[in-house]
Amino acid sequence: MRKLLAGCVCSLLFACAAVAGDGHDHGEEKAAAAPDSPAAPRLVMESTQFELVGTLEGDGLHLFLDDHASNAPVTDASVELDIAGQRIKAAAEADGSYHAALAQPLPEGEYAVMATILAGETSDLLTGDLDVHAAEAMHVEPATATSASGWGFLPWVLGLVVIALALVVFTLRRDRHQRRVQA
Repeated sequence: MRKLLAGCVCSLLFACAAVAGDGHDHGEEKAAAAPDSPAAPRLVMESTQFELVGTLEGDGLHLFLDDHASNAPVTDASVELDIAGQRIKAAAEADGSYHAALAQPLPEGEYAVMATILAGETSDLLTGDLDVHAAEAMHVEPATATSASGWGFLPWVLGLVVIALALVVFTLRRDRHQRRVQA
């Protein structure tokens, strides 16, 4: 009888922990929670010499240039971009990055980008693609916490069931023991 009671209590406790909230899925796990702000279009280009990473921000591209081997920022380079028929010379910023101001905003679409890098005695030509999407397509809904509003009472109900079951078992055992004593 003790083993049965212990088994029931353990089963109820584990069942309580296994109950999933609304929207819980054991299928493919989703990526990390989505950020509250939309992701800006990104540009990544690399060669054996350099790595150039850029983000499209309103009036132009914000660029970071690194030495590919050491990943050290390259702050004294001449960076020129050719994108959508525009030839743009990027200006060095105080933080070590570069800013390439666009003459006109890029409409939605995919663009081939070519970057010419001159850094001291080293020069390189990098190519990559920039995918520009509409502001509506970039909008990401903020992640919402799943609510367990429909299941909030379940642990309490299971706890009461366990207590009631324990009382019934205790009462039955006591009655059986009293009958044996009287006999």
